[in-house]
Amino acid sequence: MSVFTHIDKNIIENVMGSMEFKAFLLSRRWFGDKFLLSNLEFKITLDYFNIIAERIYLTIIKISKPDYEKRYFLPLIYYKNLNNILDLSEKNNKNIVNLTKNTFSKKIALTIEREPEILTLNLIEAEYCLYFWKNLLFEKEISEKFPKLSLKLALYTEQFQDEINMRKAQALIEASIYKERYEAELEQLGKGNTTNLLFKLTLVNKKQKNIETFNYVLKSYKEYRESLEPTTLQVLNKNQFFNAPKIYGTIKINNKESVGILEYISNKGNVGDIYWNELNSMIKNTFSDLGTDFSKLEDKEELSKIIKQYFKESLQISEEIGNYITNLHNALILPDQENYSLETVESDFYLKNYTHKLNLMISDLQHLMQQESKNIFYNLTKIQAVFLDAKDVLEKFRSEFEKENIEIQPVHQDLHMEQILYNKSDTQFNFYFMDFEGDPELSLEERKQRFPTDKDIASYLRSLSYIKFNTLLLFIEKNIIEKDEYVVPEEILYSLFFRKGFREKRKGLDAILTFLNKWERKIMNKILKNLNANITLINFFTIERILHEVLYEILFRPRKFLVPLLGLKEVIDNN
Repeated sequence: MSVFTHIDKNIIENVMGSMEFKAFLLSRRWFGDKFLLSNLEFKITLDYFNIIAERIYLTIIKISKPDYEKRYFLPLIYYKNLNNILDLSEKNNKNIVNLTKNTFSKKIALTIEREPEILTLNLIEAEYCLYFWKNLLFEKEISEKFPKLSLKLALYTEQFQDEINMRKAQALIEASIYKERYEAELEQLGKGNTTNLLFKLTLVNKKQKNIETFNYVLKSYKEYRESLEPTTLQVLNKNQFFNAPKIYGTIKINNKESVGILEYISNKGNVGDIYWNELNSMIKNTFSDLGTDFSKLEDKEELSKIIKQYFKESLQISEEIGNYITNLHNALILPDQENYSLETVESDFYLKNYTHKLNLMISDLQHLMQQESKNIFYNLTKIQAVFLDAKDVLEKFRSEFEKENIEIQPVHQDLHMEQILYNKSDTQFNFYFMDFEGDPELSLEERKQRFPTDKDIASYLRSLSYIKFNTLLLFIEKNIIEKDEYVVPEEILYSLFFRKGFREKRKGLDAILTFLNKWERKIMNKILKNLNANITLINFFTIERILHEVLYEILFRPRKFLVPLLGLKEVIDNN
């Protein structure tokens, strides 16, 4: 009898209750609230559990502690030998190393046919394996059991109207009926730096003489809650907006989207890569010797010459992206669809409520940070002062706003540069907007709300600040810190902003920071040139965005906390 048959819900739930499994969860990129849960004093229970095929456990886990509760979609595969669950296309060293990194292992004791046995339980996140997707999407015996398993496949047939997408939909259906006709390949997207898992599925029709291929994006919605993305993509499709993917279908567990099947859009990368690569190339070539006299960068003509030399594509994108963002906002309006209409509101009332909300966010952040030791970085007096000043600046923005009314509408909510893919033909760019789930830090009701379009513009501009400070941190790590020094780059960056006299000692670093600020302003002005935006509202929503980023970094990547904090300090200093 197979060992697998003895591994049931109780064993899986017991394993999940172990400290080792909790630590494994904390290492997952998609697992939130790391700051709150870092002491591992939380409970894991199974809200949903089904074995859909040999070795595949379909689970919804509930994370709970007093005054806290969150659920995640976590399908798992048990294996004894990794090669036994892999397709031929997956059996390469790089992939096996990656899969091993995403495996949790623990020795457990079982009684099999009255004999005690110790075995190593290897559990891998199922989405990384074709074995999972083939069974979930193409195994007829499993799909026929969907109703009994509280699973539902929803198809969005209106997305298949043109011939190309109809052919892609047909290929998905054929692959489940005539499995021998198709080979499948799987590739992770987003470099693993996403809070939902994304994979490119390639189906190759072996019967076609020209070896016809079809590509799709498989999206695993890790946080178990209702998703806005399917409806939003349908609205964009109805408005014939061709710069976002179509959605072909979803798989729901107990009526909540857990898997999305989307159009794959061929691309050269995301927009942020262009800004990042050109900026780092310039920094590497210009600031290789920190003993150089950089006073020439204060000359406007010299600065303009350098920017034109190194930032050709960044400048072009900045000129063109405004029209695409405007078209996106127009396509998000569909008056007869609930939550997708345009509305005019009285500005004083709207901004008073919003200011109150942001002030509460600041207070909550301060309380969250104070839960840690008084010696921790978050609680330094100069750090806390930034948040106090933010409240004053918010009130300044609110009181200085002159328009009587504000237009609000559905917006993207999380429009940073990595959400925009690009293609380029000769000198012509084309952009595609991704990920329409709304702001991940907002509740469902908040994500359903409408906002001024300036909220998206603020999000996009915030990417420049992240690129700027991460470039500086990378430079510090590679060029400033000696190999035998026990210092992290963030310590030096903190000193650059908060310790008197430090800039005078580090003139080379100060010169880089001065250039980076000029670069950011130049790019920002190019972007805003082709957008109908209100600077006061952009500043207002920039602070909101930063507060969400601060919370995100505390919960997901505590070491990166300084990056949005310095962005907040700069907004305050400039106003």
